[in-house]
Amino acid sequence: MHANRFFQGTITIMLLSSILGGILMAAPIPPVFKSVVAFIYIKNEKGELIPNGTAFFVAVKNPSDPNISSVNLVTAKHVLCKPDTSEYRDNVFVRLNKKEGGSETVLIPISTKGEKRTVFTHSDPNVDIAVIPCLPNQAKFDFKCLSDDMIITKKAYKDLKIREGSEVFFTGLFSRHPGVERNYPIVRFGRVALVTDEKIEWKPGKKMDLYLIEAGSYGGNSGAPVFFALGSDREPGKLILGSTIYKLAGIMKGSFSDVREIKVVDTKKKRVPVALSNMGIAAVVPGYKLHEVLFSEEVKKTRGF
Repeated sequence: MHANRFFQGTITIMLLSSILGGILMAAPIPPVFKSVVAFIYIKNEKGELIPNGTAFFVAVKNPSDPNISSVNLVTAKHVLCKPDTSEYRDNVFVRLNKKEGGSETVLIPISTKGEKRTVFTHSDPNVDIAVIPCLPNQAKFDFKCLSDDMIITKKAYKDLKIREGSEVFFTGLFSRHPGVERNYPIVRFGRVALVTDEKIEWKPGKKMDLYLIEAGSYGGNSGAPVFFALGSDREPGKLILGSTIYKLAGIMKGSFSDVREIKVVDTKKKRVPVALSNMGIAAVVPGYKLHEVLFSEEVKKTRGF
């Protein structure tokens, strides 16, 4: 894997676009949505590689030459950080499927400054998105890219009348079974639960622009691509003819948790143990925030257009 620059990548992007052309609402999702995903691994205290999150590939087309694209690996910023901190790890590993079978992990050094910078983020530190310009060996690794025109914009969000009840799904790492020989992303489905112009408090004192969806998200799903699947019933009271519209809704941040008391028996501890319970509501960083990072001046300089 090497830092981005240019590559002749239209076959991958065109394949993705052609598959998305004629999907009916009742059909299962195209498998291409799983092939854009890679898994992020880290080393534990014993030096063993363990799964930590999800990432996916997005290709930005050159407006002057659609035969040239620049590839980026996208994930949630916190997936690259040490637990419960904003301090980045020195490196992470990306696990990719190989065309000949099996998988391989590739080291990605983490640098946020200077000439050797590898990670780009949003100007707003509360936006949980990390972009790593890079291109895996296309002859060796089996992956595809989302085209940048799949990213939802604010205007498209309004034009497509996305609201509570709109269908969503995401593809990501299932930490209990990432796959022994190859990556096997899990697909989870749900609906938009809340659309609001207000920032939502994720943690005390931290308010963010988020979509809320009714879907279970668990450890390892962070960084996963979340998609809107807008079918014939996407507008209340109307039946719209045509194929399902798929758009990248955003990046999975995580789930809200509730606290419930656990009954303690025969213990000398003074503290009352509690357990975190998943509330079934997940937070998604909007896709237009990713668009802002990809088309920031800093990232544009890395690709030259």
